[in-house]
Amino acid sequence: MIVCLVAKPRPWVSIPFIKLYRPLVYPSGTSMYYTIGHAFGDCNKGILIVDKALTKRILSLMVIGIVLYWALANHTTVLILIRRTFSVLSPLIAGGAIAFILNVPMRSLERRVFRRGKPGLRRSLSIILTFLLVVLVLSLVLLIVIPELVSAIERLGTSIPTFLDSLKVYGDTLAERYPDIGFWLSELDISWNTMKTDVLDFLKKSSSTLVGSTVGLATGLVNGVVNFILGLVFSVYMLARKEHLARQFKRLLSAYISEERVERILHAGDLVNATFSRFVAGACTEAVILGLMFLVTMLVFRFPYAVLVAALVSVSALIPIVGAFLAALVGMLLMLVSDPMQAVWFLVLFLVLQQIEGNLIYPRVVGDSIGLPALWVLAAVMIGGSMFGVLGMLAGVPFAAVIYVLIRESVVQRLAKRDAQRGTG
Repeated sequence: MIVCLVAKPRPWVSIPFIKLYRPLVYPSGTSMYYTIGHAFGDCNKGILIVDKALTKRILSLMVIGIVLYWALANHTTVLILIRRTFSVLSPLIAGGAIAFILNVPMRSLERRVFRRGKPGLRRSLSIILTFLLVVLVLSLVLLIVIPELVSAIERLGTSIPTFLDSLKVYGDTLAERYPDIGFWLSELDISWNTMKTDVLDFLKKSSSTLVGSTVGLATGLVNGVVNFILGLVFSVYMLARKEHLARQFKRLLSAYISEERVERILHAGDLVNATFSRFVAGACTEAVILGLMFLVTMLVFRFPYAVLVAALVSVSALIPIVGAFLAALVGMLLMLVSDPMQAVWFLVLFLVLQQIEGNLIYPRVVGDSIGLPALWVLAAVMIGGSMFGVLGMLAGVPFAAVIYVLIRESVVQRLAKRDAQRGTG
């Protein structure tokens, strides 16, 4: 059997990188020819011409297919290996994430505050000031939020029995006014005293369980602190030597793959950097503004839990679309226990502030910086959250924006190439 490459026949099977043509049987009936890929040569003379690039692609696809088949057949083992790898590399991953986020304020400080002086000194001062600002902000938030959180838990402990009693009275009133509702409530067989006892027992058991698992919490906390410190050290090195690391990465790519693919990878890297930087800067600014709006208005209208709810709104607003609604739901539940009417007015306040933020603040602060349609943003948040939790919600939007832009560029290039071929044809 002879493998031969023939010019311009009609493909029998056509997939990316490979075109498989129909077998050719010559009058003698003794030779059968298969044509694969781009064709040249003389099949009548039985000349075999090997296309090295095509052969390399075919072998690469075969290896990839074998690896994918093995991974699917042994998916449990693969998942265990991935988890162990991430566990070992978690300090490096955390350091890279910290460096990537802190690079945004550090770059601004280096360009605007420390514009003069030697590059090494400017970089060192920018890194130090960036870490000091982050530590200061986190310390202020914790000092303000933790006392409010403790106070909120204490209020809940005293308000829940009163709330359940009020709910019982309201249910009895409804049953007297509307007999059908009373019959339905009697069918439910609700024991208010049992419910109150169960809620209080749950709170007590939760606190005792928390105290009983102190050793496990302490161990996890120590491991987390150690990984965080290692990640901080690694992030400092990455921030200080980011240009050097970028040059090394480019040299590594150039040594093993073609220049065209190097340019594609570097373009994707630049796109990731720009998209994530714009998202971090815009989302943080918008979250601070929204949190201050909630804090001021809740203090003016004397809503309870103003500081705690404003802090929750600021943090959750980093998650596009659904984040602020989750914080509002928590705030409503907190106020519902103490005063149901306050929960209703808080819902009205939230809707008003959300409209102001969505129509006036967000377009000017964030705008179309991520370049992703609203439907894709919602899909990215849902998919990222289902796969990786809160971190998936945070990183899903810029990651989806990068994929969206790359697909859009590829579509534009392929359509332009097809139009050019039609024009020349």
